[in-house]
Amino acid sequence: MQNVIKISLHLSLAAALCAAAVAQGEVTHMQVNRDNLFVKVSDDPWQPEGFVNGTEVPAAYLETVNIVIDGRDDETAWQKTSEVQVPLSHGRVQGVSLKALYTDDEVFIRVRWADDSENRLYHPWVWDAEQKRFVEGPQVEDSVLLSFEAGCEWTPSLLSGYIYDFDGWQWLAARSDPLGQAVDMIGNVQDQHLGDHDTIEFESRYREDTWNLKFRDQSNANLHADWDGNDRVYMLQPVNHKVYLTMRPDARGPAPAFVERLPAPDGEPQNASTSVPQFSPVRLRDGAGEVSAKGTWEDGYWTVEFRRILETPERQFNDVVFQRITQFSVHVFDQTEQIDESSESGRLFLKFLPPETQLVSN
Repeated sequence: MQNVIKISLHLSLAAALCAAAVAQGEVTHMQVNRDNLFVKVSDDPWQPEGFVNGTEVPAAYLETVNIVIDGRDDETAWQKTSEVQVPLSHGRVQGVSLKALYTDDEVFIRVRWADDSENRLYHPWVWDAEQKRFVEGPQVEDSVLLSFEAGCEWTPSLLSGYIYDFDGWQWLAARSDPLGQAVDMIGNVQDQHLGDHDTIEFESRYREDTWNLKFRDQSNANLHADWDGNDRVYMLQPVNHKVYLTMRPDARGPAPAFVERLPAPDGEPQNASTSVPQFSPVRLRDGAGEVSAKGTWEDGYWTVEFRRILETPERQFNDVVFQRITQFSVHVFDQTEQIDESSESGRLFLKFLPPETQLVSN
């Protein structure tokens, strides 16, 4: 074992880290500057004191695909799969329940949450009697976003105050659901505005520095290993009070449009309460169209199913590759389209159970 500690403002913290007993493997502490402390870990159960390791979401193995992506989760495999209750913070939605399955080629994730209203309209054209014309309405659709670690560093919160990349799968009740797809997003958070017109500035939700976890080289990954069976690095970095978030449909070139804007209707409707769609979903292809998703609202609950191949053909840095336990988080939008009004989970681990593990129902 090799420990590398440089004298800094983090000296007392580093000393505490060194006190941890290491039975096997390798733990290397690296102080890269006065504010950044990295700890590289190989084949060892070590983790920083106080680190919140996250909630495991077990993915059970299916030998053959028998799941229809319809937002109903009524297949036998879903009924026998363990369900994990996950609390959410900040927004209107208090929690979600998660289930996961996988085959040799694909992964399936089901998200369910309570919602007393079904919102399937996104700024539709509505009649304004005073102006005698159709205008853009205020209604917004319900939505859920899954954020997976991708590229460089990653944290569960979109507004944590850290710089990182993420692979976003966003299901939108009006703008993606009719075509049975999610929008596969490239997500990036910076500490400064880089000039992209789609970048939005936010106040960070957190002020205190926390430990972040990044899994390392995929070549040594084990699909069925626990978190301590894969090489990883823990990072303590200063939080930024403002962050700049960019999300766009995945593509090597210009981001493809995932909706077509429709013109306002002409003439006065027979029913003044009539709403007419302003946006029509567009079928996504290539990188932006790799995720299938469908949602159903029934009896006060949304149920949304996601489906994607384990490894995308191009293996771009911003596409999560399911070759090992994988970090992700859930973000629910209820009667809002604002990131800073969404509900978010903490750190989640998608854990792929060995094929011999039996499906278990709670």
